Amino acid sequence: MKTFLLYGPKDIKLAEKPIPEPGYGQVIVKSAYTGICGSDVHYFKHGFCGSFIPKQPFALGHEFSGVIYKIGSGVEGLKMGDEVAVDPSMPCSQCNFCRNGKYNLCKSMKYFGSASCDPHIDGGFGQFVLAPAKNCYVLPPGINMSQASLLEPLSVAMHAVKQVDSLIGKSILITGGGPIGQLILRVARSFGALEITVSDVSRYARDFSLRSGANRVVNPLDEDAWRQIGTFDLVFEASGSPSAVENALHVTKRGASIVLIGTLPENFPVSGNLIMNKELKLLGSFRFANVFEDAINMVAAGIINLDGIITDTYAFENLPQAMQRALEKEYSMKVQVIL
Repeated sequence: MKTFLLYGPKDIKLAEKPIPEPGYGQVIVKSAYTGICGSDVHYFKHGFCGSFIPKQPFALGHEFSGVIYKIGSGVEGLKMGDEVAVDPSMPCSQCNFCRNGKYNLCKSMKYFGSASCDPHIDGGFGQFVLAPAKNCYVLPPGINMSQASLLEPLSVAMHAVKQVDSLIGKSILITGGGPIGQLILRVARSFGALEITVSDVSRYARDFSLRSGANRVVNPLDEDAWRQIGTFDLVFEASGSPSAVENALHVTKRGASIVLIGTLPENFPVSGNLIMNKELKLLGSFRFANVFEDAINMVAAGIINLDGIITDTYAFENLPQAMQRALEKEYSMKVQVIL
């Protein structure tokens, strides 16, 4: 089979690998649609993502859908030709985090298309993927395979929103109008948020946010605009910018919550006394847990609308160009590869 492997910064090459054989409880998924995530872009641009440093070439792509191509022994509920969305999370299921439903924090987590585990597990940038059958969800009516490739980032957005008790009637600021920010916007609206503001330095992202249903947008560099907007009940930080975190401390109401989703630098200063004086809550949100099936059902039911998120599509053989396009945030939102 053909697969694109990452060798280093901006070094992604087509390679030949054998199609794997499914073992007990496993299936082979023929990849159909794979989205390019912000973490894929980090790997492509820098050769690593945060603290995850590749030790060998591997295939990126953890946002993918496909068709069941081959089935191993002991698999029930799936048949050849089923169209499926694939949950990329493969926790150990044995540790305290897993047993308490917080499997996204599993220290032995394996994840498609990520250098977070060793050996790395190839993702959807290859024609075929070996996957646990339990990670494959047959698509119901009302959702197609292109939309299904958005279910992983949608799950990230849903997990972030569920870090707080309720959004009903709340005023919300989303810092970072990229794909995750756009999905948080749509989830927050469906969960009852009253007023949603999106902050981004990009005019493209701000205009996109208004089309996605934001009440207001703001350029974070415009100090006058912040003075006119007021304060917020909740902030979802999806930009990965330390300045956005610092600004969030100032524009939140007393007792507010700030949820951190974006990949931030390892170390940066924050106004600790401001957090203490305002009794702010800083909450981390890492990947997702227990929401993937909910995401499928909410999209299929029309509760969450994914229209327009995918702005660019590329054929599989043009994946290097697709990665380069994904770097151009001023002109695209979500780039998708069709296999």
